[in-house]
Amino acid sequence: MQRVVVKHFRWLPRLAALVIAGGFLAIAAGEFINPHSGPPTKFIEWLGIALCATACLSPLLAFKWELEGALLSLAALAAFAALIHFRSYSIVALMSVPALLYLTDLMLRRTLARSDQSGSR
Repeated sequence: MQRVVVKHFRWLPRLAALVIAGGFLAIAAGEFINPHSGPPTKFIEWLGIALCATACLSPLLAFKWELEGALLSLAALAAFAALIHFRSYSIVALMSVPALLYLTDLMLRRTLARSDQSGSR
């Protein structure tokens, strides 16, 4: 039963990564097609855009490299949250969901592998 849960849980972070990256790309495409404001003028604005893009798109890297993609996403989000001040950080929390799910999946699989090894002795 545990193996079935872990097997199905493995797809949850990938689905969340696709939803977050797809939403980000849809918003970015909308801004290119019909801009609501002028282009960024300050370095901090460009840096915020780069960090946000990294945080949203790096969970797609986690399809291949789970730990590295998740940590890159969380590091970019931490830098983004430190750089840009919000009234509510709920969007930052939402953007962190895929990375946290990848880390949870890694811990679950390692715990299960350890218990399998100790049980076979």
